[in-house]
Amino acid sequence: MVVVSLILALAGVAAAANFPTFKHLVSFGDSYTDEGILAYFTSHNDTLPPKDWSPPVSNDTWDGGYVWPRMVVNSTGMTLHDYAVAGASCSNVLTPRWIFPSVKEYEVPQFLIDYKLTTGPAPSNTPTLNPNEVVITIWIGTNDLGPGALLDHSQPLSVSLVNVTSCAIDAISTLYAGGARNFIFQNLAPLYLAPQYASDARFGVGLPNHYWSTKNTFLGGNNTLISDAMREEVLSANEIYKYRLPALAATLPDAKIALFNSHDLLSDVIYNPTEWISAPYNTTGYLNHCNVDDDCATSYIYDQAHWNGYVWYDELHPSEMTDRIIANEMIKAFSKKSKYVTYYF
Repeated sequence: MVVVSLILALAGVAAAANFPTFKHLVSFGDSYTDEGILAYFTSHNDTLPPKDWSPPVSNDTWDGGYVWPRMVVNSTGMTLHDYAVAGASCSNVLTPRWIFPSVKEYEVPQFLIDYKLTTGPAPSNTPTLNPNEVVITIWIGTNDLGPGALLDHSQPLSVSLVNVTSCAIDAISTLYAGGARNFIFQNLAPLYLAPQYASDARFGVGLPNHYWSTKNTFLGGNNTLISDAMREEVLSANEIYKYRLPALAATLPDAKIALFNSHDLLSDVIYNPTEWISAPYNTTGYLNHCNVDDDCATSYIYDQAHWNGYVWYDELHPSEMTDRIIANEMIKAFSKKSKYVTYYF
């Protein structure tokens, strides 16, 4: 009887240690996740969308097609609430990018205005979401670590990588205080392997481009030095997350927090492409080419015939094929089946 009771107790613990069944995906971040908020912003005289506005489904995003959160909900039947804004940093106080609404000052507060996370009665004029049916994803840092911010030391003197990573972690605490309970935090991609920051050995973009018009003036335009600097930032930030997230999880009762290792996933795709993408594959080049004046109207798609073989859509952004891989692993994460996810519950 004691043995049976122990087995039943352990089974109960195991069941409690799973994510619940999700109906809503709420995503925060930058262009790696944005489905259309920046497009609304720029087409409406830099005004923010109205309350409870959602971007229309679009296959014209920063990966050249459908963005990974859209792929997730298309496959699972969930509802997407995408608050990510292309160009965003975690906070415009820390790494000022004032024309782009940030995670801390816009994305998270707007979601908490739009929805009440509760299992109780709905407040007047505010839609509710059951927190047990909502999973939050946060993927931020690409712009914080880039030029005009930490990479070339353009941030305020008092701001360091510690502040920026703390900002991203603090978003979980803010959302938890607002009622959220399920979180998947995505660490930084291997940005130093993106064409924008890659070394000469990986055919990094050596000239100024529409994402970095002064690249040739930083570190003498030496791609290898630039790649090394970005690598140090990315690895340092991800190491901080590895220790900060479980420490935070221990302080938030009933929270389920997981770390999605974007860095290792995309590194595996890049270094072992035959296991992930269609041949002939290309892990160093990119598809969409624009000129330095950001004139993408005259851009061209390189090697259209092998669209699904490219890891990168442009100098900075993963391709639609890569986003499909991210989406598939995210879906696995919901049921604790992804080897790229660490669970702190």
